[in-house]
Amino acid sequence: MFLHRLAKVKAPEIPPGMTWLNSKPQTMKGNSGKVILIDFWTYSCINCIRTIPHLREWQEKYGRYGFEVIGVHTPEFAFEKVEENVKKALKDLDIKYPVVLDSDYKIWNLYANRWWPRKFLIDATGSIVYDHIGEGGYAETESAIQKALMEVGILNLPVVAPDLSVGGGICYRTTPETYLGFLRGRYANAKDFIPNTEQAFTDEGAHEDDLIYLHGHFTVFSEKIAHTKKLPSATEYLALKYSAFSVNLVMGSSNNEYAEITVELDGQPLPEDMAGSDVIIKDGKAIVKVKNARMYRLIDSDTYHKGLLKLKTASNNIEMFAFTFGGCKGM
Repeated sequence: MFLHRLAKVKAPEIPPGMTWLNSKPQTMKGNSGKVILIDFWTYSCINCIRTIPHLREWQEKYGRYGFEVIGVHTPEFAFEKVEENVKKALKDLDIKYPVVLDSDYKIWNLYANRWWPRKFLIDATGSIVYDHIGEGGYAETESAIQKALMEVGILNLPVVAPDLSVGGGICYRTTPETYLGFLRGRYANAKDFIPNTEQAFTDEGAHEDDLIYLHGHFTVFSEKIAHTKKLPSATEYLALKYSAFSVNLVMGSSNNEYAEITVELDGQPLPEDMAGSDVIIKDGKAIVKVKNARMYRLIDSDTYHKGLLKLKTASNNIEMFAFTFGGCKGM
């Protein structure tokens, strides 16, 4: 945690020569006298995505008073380093405030950061006066913004609405975030594989909670797994016995052509009333078409449940990076 918990410290200057989107290059010196909110994020992070509407609202509400949100896009996965991917994400997420690409973790390291998302509030003197890790705390953060603005004489600010969000809190125990590359993956039946090499895996049918099972031809890379054999039908799969309200998966296509998965829950096609926004129900099947590398919403249920998820594919260009799970309704 930054030392401003005990005393104010000056915000580190943003290094020169970095790539900026939505604006000309920004500096702490150039924004002297403004209140700045630095937001560390990355576009496939579900916690970051759920925070963005609040950042947009604060920029719209307080921008006229000398307040500025600056997004620091620090990638978790290699595909998030691609500038065109980030530009598309800004358009999809309707982000108009300045965003700097921090692909080499320069700003991240200057702020001694370790989390996505994380917000640092910098007052008009250039000192860090508040930070928040993760989702939630939206009323607290907005109150800190207002306090920093009032210190430079901005009065008659709008009333801060109560924070009605659960802010990422776990309402029920969920399967933890599950990475699929060999650096952080948790596999049940893929323990002696050769990295970066296509191998055939067999799922024997008995499944423990929260572990990944592979069946068929997959290649396990450092930060992802890839299905690498073209098949006449979707008979090979990834299986996971999970607990949650919702399930998201970061995926992409290895050749920028569409790949396809079918989603099954407990041996049956995923029901339409549980389908996430990226699922298409067609001919009795739950289908996800995958192309751009991003987070795909697979399951969105009104009830907490446990089940065996199978993602079947016949495509040889599907890449899967990490699962995240929602522990509260609507998350």
